[in-house]
Amino acid sequence: MAIKDEIQGPNGYLKKVREETMPNTKEMADLALEKYQGEIGKILVKDDVMGCADEILRELFIAETEIFSEKNSEIMQNVLPYYYDNIYEKKDEKYAETSIQIKRLLEIYNMCKNETITTDVFIKEISDITVPIIDTVSFSQKQSAKCRVGETLQNHLSKIFDICEIPYETQQQRVEGGTIMDFIIPSSDDINKAPDQVINIECQTTLKDRFRLTTGKSTDGKVKRYLATITGAGIVTARDTKDLTAGKVKEIIQDNNVTLVVLESVKANIKSMLEETKLKYEDKKTTVGKDGLTVDDINRLIELSDKKIVSFNELITKDIKSIMVYWQ
Repeated sequence: MAIKDEIQGPNGYLKKVREETMPNTKEMADLALEKYQGEIGKILVKDDVMGCADEILRELFIAETEIFSEKNSEIMQNVLPYYYDNIYEKKDEKYAETSIQIKRLLEIYNMCKNETITTDVFIKEISDITVPIIDTVSFSQKQSAKCRVGETLQNHLSKIFDICEIPYETQQQRVEGGTIMDFIIPSSDDINKAPDQVINIECQTTLKDRFRLTTGKSTDGKVKRYLATITGAGIVTARDTKDLTAGKVKEIIQDNNVTLVVLESVKANIKSMLEETKLKYEDKKTTVGKDGLTVDDINRLIELSDKKIVSFNELITKDIKSIMVYWQ
C-alpha cells in the first residue's frame, strides 16, 4: 500500500490525529465566538447583534479561520510523533510503509549519535522520508478544509440567531425522502399553519454551481425562500469577490424568486456591478451582453435588488422581525 493510502481515508492514521486535534465544525463555531468575545472584552447580547450582524458574522469567520490555521499547524507537526507514540511497533500492521520510514528515521538518529553520517546525507535522507508524508498530510488537510467550510455559515448564523432569541429549526425534512432545509423560522410545523409567514434559509458559504441545488430545493410554494452566503467579500477565498455575476444574481432572485442574503458590503458591490453593467450596455449601444442578459434583464435586476438582495442585518431586523410580529 502506498504511504498516501496509509495516511488518508477513513482508516488512515491522519484521521486519528485529526480527531484528537481538530474540533468538529460546531465546536469550532463555539471557539470562534469565544475568541471574538475575548477580543472585544464582553459577552454578546441581543442589543450588540441587532444592526451589527454583518460585521459580527465577518469577524466570526475570520476568528474561525485563525483557529483552523493554528489547529492545522498542530496536525502537521503531530502526525509523525503520533504515529511513533501510538502505532509504531504496537498496531502498525495496516501501515507497513510508514513503519518502514519511521524505522529508517530511527536508524538515522542512531547514526547521528554515533557520528557515522554526514550532514549532506542526513539532510537528504530526512527530506526523502518526511516530504512525501508532509505533502500528503498537507493535501488532505486542504481537502478537509473545503468539506468543513460548507457548514461554517450555518453554524455561525445559528449563534447569531441564538443571541437574538430568534426561534428556528435546522436540517428539517418535512417528508421522508424530501428536501432537507437548513433553517426554518419559526418552525417546520408552522408551514402547515401559515406558510407565507415562514422563512426557509439555505446556506452556501460560497456560490459555485452548487447554488443551483439550493435554489432548486422545493418547499411549500408560499414559504419565503432565502439563500444566505458569505461569498463576495474575499473572506473564504481571495477569488470569491467575483463570484456574484449578473447572470448568477438573475438566476437566484429573478428566475427562482429566492431572496439573496449577503454581507452589507457585498450587497453594495452587487448594486454597483449591475449599474456598471447597464452603463457598458449603453456605451456599446447593445441590447444583449456576452452572458446573454439583455438591457431589460439588467434594469429588472436593479429594480429587484433592494427587495430581493438583503444584508444579514436586514434579514434579522426587517424580514425575520416582520414574520415574528405575525406569530406573536
